[in-house]
Amino acid sequence: MEQNGIQAVLHCLPPQIRSRIQQLSAAELAQVQEIRLRAERPVCIQIHGREQLLQPESVLSQKAVEQVFQAVCEYSVYRYAKEIAEGFVTIAGGNRVGIAGSAVYQEGKLVQMRHISGLNFRVSHAVTGCAESLYRRTCARQPASLLLVGAVGSGKTTMLRDLCRLLGASHRLTLVDERSEIAAVHHGVPQYDVGLHTDVLDGFPRAEGLLTALRVMTPEVLVCDEIGTEADAQAILGIHGCGVPVIASAHGTSWEDLERRPVLRQLLEQGVFRYAAILSVQEQGVVRTLRQVTA
Repeated sequence: MEQNGIQAVLHCLPPQIRSRIQQLSAAELAQVQEIRLRAERPVCIQIHGREQLLQPESVLSQKAVEQVFQAVCEYSVYRYAKEIAEGFVTIAGGNRVGIAGSAVYQEGKLVQMRHISGLNFRVSHAVTGCAESLYRRTCARQPASLLLVGAVGSGKTTMLRDLCRLLGASHRLTLVDERSEIAAVHHGVPQYDVGLHTDVLDGFPRAEGLLTALRVMTPEVLVCDEIGTEADAQAILGIHGCGVPVIASAHGTSWEDLERRPVLRQLLEQGVFRYAAILSVQEQGVVRTLRQVTA
């Protein structure tokens, strides 16, 4: 069963764009992956990997893009300053909105964006059952540490979400959801099924959240998204020493990609992950290679 966050995205869009998207068939709506707004250009929509113009004859003004940006930030840009400086905002439903515009620096540090020229809505998808094969091959008997590797748009977050659902059905699981994309917590309640026995640390920085969870939640397994910093590595190494398995994702397309990244190579060499699964570039949510790293 597939569920996506398109309704939360539509809520942010101008009425004429919203109306046009709502005219799509139910099957097309379920396959919407991205909606791109660019100043003085037509709106683009990506459906099942193919990008097309939504209304080729109609362009969106820069003022309209700014107004959508305000809606994305719930009309409080200051509240989202940290996220904006990182280039994206996560809205209800776990949808990530990428932001293009002019950088504003203070004392050499990027602190804000202005003159917003483009927005890319990446529509969140929950596909119940998509991780069952991987779960059976790695964690069915007991939770095992797993590194899930894939390119942008390969389905890493969707797979992690379903792994949470499966493992959290019978194990104490703590999910560190820094970007609010996996559980899509809204007012304290996960909008997606991430498991009966799953606790969510929403908005916590990964390294801090993982260590906090280890101290106070007594987890049997920990899950987080998009590792890659030295702080992440040190936190995960510490957790590995305590015997708690970690399931995490990372950006990459091959085993060679992992070996070229010092942080990931260090974790693999230290035997932190029992398995590494590399997702297909061509087919979203499909495991291309599964390697057992340690016995």
